[in-house]
Parts: sequence; structure tokens; C-alpha cells
Amino acid sequence: MIEVAQVDVFSLAAAVTALLLAVALLVAYAINHRLKAFVWWAGSFGLLALWLATATLRLEKPVVAVLWFSWGSFYAAACLVAYGLYREGATRTSPLGRMLVCGLLFVGMATALTVLHARPHHWFLLGPIPTLVFMAWSAVLVYRVGAWAYGLVLVAGIATVTLLSLIHPGGLARALSPDRTPPHLRGGFGEGGDPGTAISLNPPPPPGGLFNFAPPPGPHPPVEQPLTVTLITVVALLAMAIALVMRDMLSELDRMRERSSIDAMTGLLNRATFEETAAILLRDAGGRPVHLVLFDIDHFKRVNDTAGHAAGDRVISRLGQLLRDLSASRGIAGRVGGEEFAVLLADSDLGAARQFADAIRVELSASDFGDDIGWGVTASAGIARHLADENLHSLTARADKALYAAKESGRDRIIVAPDTEGAQDWPSPTVRLAGSA
Repeated sequence: MIEVAQVDVFSLAAAVTALLLAVALLVAYAINHRLKAFVWWAGSFGLLALWLATATLRLEKPVVAVLWFSWGSFYAAACLVAYGLYREGATRTSPLGRMLVCGLLFVGMATALTVLHARPHHWFLLGPIPTLVFMAWSAVLVYRVGAWAYGLVLVAGIATVTLLSLIHPGGLARALSPDRTPPHLRGGFGEGGDPGTAISLNPPPPPGGLFNFAPPPGPHPPVEQPLTVTLITVVALLAMAIALVMRDMLSELDRMRERSSIDAMTGLLNRATFEETAAILLRDAGGRPVHLVLFDIDHFKRVNDTAGHAAGDRVISRLGQLLRDLSASRGIAGRVGGEEFAVLLADSDLGAARQFADAIRVELSASDFGDDIGWGVTASAGIARHLADENLHSLTARADKALYAAKESGRDRIIVAPDTEGAQDWPSPTVRLAGSA
């Protein structure tokens, strides 16, 4: 039967903290199943909680099974952290080989300590060695791929475990010096069950302080409260882990936000995001020339009906690629309809806008879309210059009217809208750089 003489309540508090973090990771995974590493890290913190709850128990006599379970849980926690890093992409090498090698080291170390009847503080000094080797090995691989944040946490963990093993319980000096005194028990019971009589098998410990807080005198439960630097570092390590989890969650939210604003087929802004961004750009133009160019693929329905929707997707993707490449440093581009695209060119005069539109038109007509499309695919464009105090809706309406005129005039051409919507000479002025009926 295992009899517990004392319990380190701060270690139990840290164990509860680790369990709460494990639950938080599982909740995050339940919300977003893409965070697969969180499942492994939740298991890691659960095992860490078991280690924290058992490693600092003060037993009436050493129980080898508890020590094996405690330090085995600690090593398994490190293994799950490494596997989670592998699933997260922080390392490219599977940790299974490292887990096996360092696991054999742990079995050998624990067996030697058992055979030699090592005292608990010897276990505390030597038990972490296999875990430290495994963590250091993992940190090297993490740094090689440039995952500095994860590497920092691993190094902090190594420092924490090392400090913990050196100063708790009793310090390195106690582990290296003969220890012939029985453990000190507080809060025992005398003959007859008198709670006022305490059993002291050795002299009382020195007065309490930051590293050894003694409980107040009197009949109190057998509870020890050592507020040690090691427990502070454990809490700090948990805080760093939480910071990394939050960073990953925010990064995932950013990726989700980006996916919600980008057209998947072309990589351009979707209509809602384009209109929102364009409105801001027009508001901040400050009198600088801004032109809106609308594109529409000619006879796109014929492409879908004759060559199939896969061919139509290739045409859309190609036009999206052209717009992405040619407008990258000049403005913003978006897919605003099935085969309709818009580009807002900032700080660009009419000549530059015409050249941009024509470059897109020429490149698209020269593209090879395979034998299933037996004709050259072309596009028409309408250009409108932004007028003072004009909103996006009005600008788009004028550019769309110019695009419609280009379609009506034979397609594969560019038409520029007049500066006033009610001009009598609409659609003049026009420019036809090339065309086909």
C-alpha cells in the first residue's frame, strides 16, 4: 500500500494548469480540425500533469512503480510534443527513431536506478536525462528548418528541466552527499491519535523562505508548500506554450481570412474584397490619376458549351494569372463575376491604362489552351478615369458601359469611357488597338 506523507500543493496546482491547457487545446482542435498538432500537444500536457502530480510526492518509502510511472509520463510527454511539431510542419523528420533511441536510454537509466535502490532525489537528478537528450535532439532539427519560436520553447524546456533536477528536492549537494537521515514528516499523530503530538524523525528544517516555505506550527494536514524557482519556470514554460498556441490560432485565422477574400481559381481578390479595397483606394487618391479597367472574356459561353467547363476554367485561370503578374505593382485586381475581371490602376494616366489593357488582351489571345478549344480566345475591355468626388459605383458603371460598347463593336478591343456619363458622342473617344469580328 502506498502511503503519502506529504503533497507539494504547488506542483498539484501546476498539474491542474497543464490539464486546463490540454482541454483548451482540444477545444481549439474541435473548433478547427486543421490544427492537428493540437491533439498531440493536448496529450503531452495531460502526461505533463501526471508527472507534476507524482514526481514531487513525499512517500513514506520509495515506490519504484510510482517513479517509473512518473518519469515515463514525463518522457512520453516530450515524445508527443515532438510528434506534434512534426505534424505541425516545424520539423521534416519523423521523431519515431529518436523516440526509440531515447526510450531505450530511459529504460536503461530507470533500471539502473531501480537495481541500485536509488533514493528519490537521485531519480530527480538522473531521471530527466533521457528526456533532455530527446528534447535537445529535437531542438537541433527544429532550428535547422528555421522554426525559431518552437526551438525557443524547447530550449526553455531544457533549461527548466535541468534547473528542476538540480535544485529540487534538496539540491544537487544532497544527491551527491550521503543521506542517512530518514525523511522529515510534519503533521503526524502520536499515540492515541492525539493530533497535537507531532512525530519528528529528524530535526526540523531550517526556517522557511522563498525556496522552502514551512507550514505554520500546530495540527495541520501533512502538506508542504515549497514556492521554488523551478515551479515558477514551469509556469513560465506553460505561458510560453500558451503564447505559441495563440500565435498558431491567429495565423490560422489570418489564413482563413485570406481564403475568404481571395478567389480560389485565380488568386485575385473576390468581388466583395475588391470593392472594399477599391473604395479605400479611391478615397485616398487625393487627386492622383486612377483608372478602372474592366475585362470580359469573349464568347465564354461558347468555350464552356463546346470544350467543357474544364477548358473554361483554364481560360479563367490564365487571365487571372496575367492580371496578377501585370498588375502586381500597379494596382489591385479582382474577379468580379464568372468571366469578368476588374483592375484599379493607381497613379496611372490614360496612356498607361491603355497599354496595360492591351498587354493583357494580346497575351490572352496568344495563349494556348489545348486542342479542345479550336479558336483563339480573346477579351474585351472598358476603361474609365476616376473623376473628382466620384464613388466606386459610378466609376464602375461608366467602365461597364465602355466594356459593353467594346462587345457591341466586335469584341477583342478596348474602349475608353468619356469623362462625363451624359456625353453625346458616346462611346467616343475610343481606341481600337486590334480586333476581330
